[in-house]
Amino acid sequence: MAAPRLAVILRGERVTLAAPAREPFVDRWQQFNDPELAVALGAATSAMSGAARVMPPITREQREALYEAHVAREVLVFELWLHDEDRCVGEAYLSGIAWPRASAEVTLGVFAAEDRGRGLGPEAGALVCAYAFDGLGLNRLSTRFARENVAAARAMRRSGGGSGWHEVGFERNAQWAFGRRVDVEVWEVLRGDFPLHPATESLREPVVTAPAG
Repeated sequence: MAAPRLAVILRGERVTLAAPAREPFVDRWQQFNDPELAVALGAATSAMSGAARVMPPITREQREALYEAHVAREVLVFELWLHDEDRCVGEAYLSGIAWPRASAEVTLGVFAAEDRGRGLGPEAGALVCAYAFDGLGLNRLSTRFARENVAAARAMRRSGGGSGWHEVGFERNAQWAFGRRVDVEVWEVLRGDFPLHPATESLREPVVTAPAG
């Protein structure tokens, strides 16, 4: 079977960010009824419209609505592809893009349990941030995840600081997961704190700050 032709946005060491194609994107609707994936994606859905939800139960029609929201640039959707295996291993989203604040919320999920814990999420997340800051000109990104999402918490504490991310607080009882209401951690990164990324460093412009006094 021939490898799919991707609409490549950015390419990292192992992961490619690509724009979604309608049919394969919509056809993945059943994967989003995986409870573990739902926990990974659930905290950030508040910025998305009800029609473009990613929490289960998910229907084909809701995936179509999410694709339409992407086309309308209400939510930017990225597919995560592995170079060596020519397969889509996850999705990422930029939602709640607001001007002139130049801010947005990042959400990311890796589909299969066997692909989690391989560092694919942090690599893909760095690509999304690089695109947001250097491609779109955003200034602040945030991400939110349930405190019980051990993988996300571990990844942020291990590598988030090196990428400029800081935990800024938590929201009490903000998500329903594991059969109960759980707290949600909130992390943020500013463009000036995010290190240059090889994929977009040629696009980086100086950060303009207000004069003192």
